[in-house]
Amino acid sequence: MRRHLGLRAALTTLALAGFLAGCGATGTGDDDAAKATTTTAATKTTDAPSTGKAPAATTTTDPDEGRGDVIPDEPEAESGPTEDLVTVSDPVHNAFSIGVPNGWNNLVYSSVEGQVTHEVINSVSPDGKTVLFIGDPKIPSYWNPATANPVTVDFCNKLDFMELKSYSPAPEYMPAYVQQKFGKLPGFQLGSVETDADAEAGLAQAFADRGLAAPGIAIVNLHFSYEDEDGTTVNALIVGTTMDSGDFWSASVLGLSTTGDVATYRPMLAAMTQTEQTNPEWTAQQNARHQQVLAQIDANTAAMTSQHQANMAAIQSSAQRHQERMAAIESANDASVAGFYDRMEAGDATQRGFLNYINDENTVATSSGTTYQVDNSYDRYWLNPTTGEYAGGDINFGDAQLRELGLNPSDYEEVKIVR
Repeated sequence: MRRHLGLRAALTTLALAGFLAGCGATGTGDDDAAKATTTTAATKTTDAPSTGKAPAATTTTDPDEGRGDVIPDEPEAESGPTEDLVTVSDPVHNAFSIGVPNGWNNLVYSSVEGQVTHEVINSVSPDGKTVLFIGDPKIPSYWNPATANPVTVDFCNKLDFMELKSYSPAPEYMPAYVQQKFGKLPGFQLGSVETDADAEAGLAQAFADRGLAAPGIAIVNLHFSYEDEDGTTVNALIVGTTMDSGDFWSASVLGLSTTGDVATYRPMLAAMTQTEQTNPEWTAQQNARHQQVLAQIDANTAAMTSQHQANMAAIQSSAQRHQERMAAIESANDASVAGFYDRMEAGDATQRGFLNYINDENTVATSSGTTYQVDNSYDRYWLNPTTGEYAGGDINFGDAQLRELGLNPSDYEEVKIVR
């Protein structure tokens, strides 16, 4: 039987729903939302010669960094699909493992927000012409406004990973999602949107096999295309799932992008999803954490509220979450994960941009040409080249705002978004 990522998303959403149900009578959110400006640490990607301008493309210049193989001078032969998979574990929380293509450039990590774990997998072919991905770390959990209680409303107003929105089934949700997520790619064109009745039936059966009542399920295959820097057409596929449980609902995606034939790589993507395994220890930890929160609610409302506010403040900033996962990836022992950005081909600017769209990141460059990965939530970025810490804000963010954050403007320089 086919294994479905949608079931995993539904189970984590159910856990979050139980948490909020417990909070309904007494919990509150932090009154000071931290979505406007944030300081965090950027992830350095590659070094380029000092030119005073952002480079059109970047290359690895230090082969002793220990972050992956040196990028070859000549492009490798065209990469076809493969089902030769190697198992990689999540280096951030050890929440899961998955089989990824052997010899490809692979990035695997988890992003945890409250009771929800987002599992994100990116794989780039050796020739840089194909990207496979599973998960989007920025898709929120959705709550039906008609049934939301005041606490749920307060949470949704303050937290990036929760949103008040009436259910939008996949045939409606996914075209809007793809247009918003990828619509700025050069030559973007939205293609066909096809309902996948077989996949819907398979996912419903997966719920039944676990003794669970299946929510309302909708799955679509959405095709779109865009152009690379040479004007070559790149074909892409999104497999999008939505599930409606009444009070709350969820959306999840996986897909691929290639200059070749999408159909030839789809079995490879399916093979990857079938190998994904949740770490039982992680599940136990999350369940224990959930029960601890509920116990706090019952035992001491005031204490729980204080703790809850502290927890929410810690995860409100998208850039802070970006810092956490990027730092973990950077320090991971598995070089196939840690060296992901450094091993991107110098000529793969289009695929690098596509990955930035998937992961909601920006690549920024200092005046010396050094590039960093940052969260894409901001209009302007100021970076401390010595520490790697960056501050982000709106279009008016500048020296005065840096001082308000307790930072010395002379230690920072404004960096430019290059893709």
